[in-house]
Amino acid sequence: MAPSRTPSFLRDAISAFPATMRATAENAATTLAPLVDEGLRIRARAAVVRGRPVLIPYRIHFIGLNEAQPELPGESSPAVQCLCTRSTDGHVRQAALRHILRINEPFVVPFVVLLAGEYVVEIIAELVASLSVLDRDTYAEFVRENRHLMRSLRTKTTSYWNCYYRRSYPDRGTYPGLVFLHQLEAWAS
Repeated sequence: MAPSRTPSFLRDAISAFPATMRATAENAATTLAPLVDEGLRIRARAAVVRGRPVLIPYRIHFIGLNEAQPELPGESSPAVQCLCTRSTDGHVRQAALRHILRINEPFVVPFVVLLAGEYVVEIIAELVASLSVLDRDTYAEFVRENRHLMRSLRTKTTSYWNCYYRRSYPDRGTYPGLVFLHQLEAWAS
């Protein structure tokens, strides 16, 4: 890891949380920085959380953090787990999701919702299974603030269904990613 690149990850990770959480975000970013492969460029998705802009990393490549190494520094930190949902490793994303699903705080919502727009159906199935424990008001508020992001996720999810899961789910309305997004949108209407 190139030391000169570390501030870039720290800045990107901190911007994934509302400014009111700066100290928490800095702690999470500092905890994860030694595990981050700075060679992989981190893109971000813009979202709004309670009126505050955030930039959620698209992917973060962690070195040596995988399903075989379930112990994670700062594992109890929801902010660390949120950032781990952006891992390049689907097993790490899924494990992190399990840690944050029952945390009904607004800063967690974009990390959960963005997983609906991914191709790993096992992760998306967990989202659908978790609908009963999600705080409807918090998720509905996020959807209302992020209509552009929700449209983009629906398009991306439909594309994954069409490319990879059309045979397993002939009726696209039964595809877990679309079921999850439809429910969130119903809560917001």
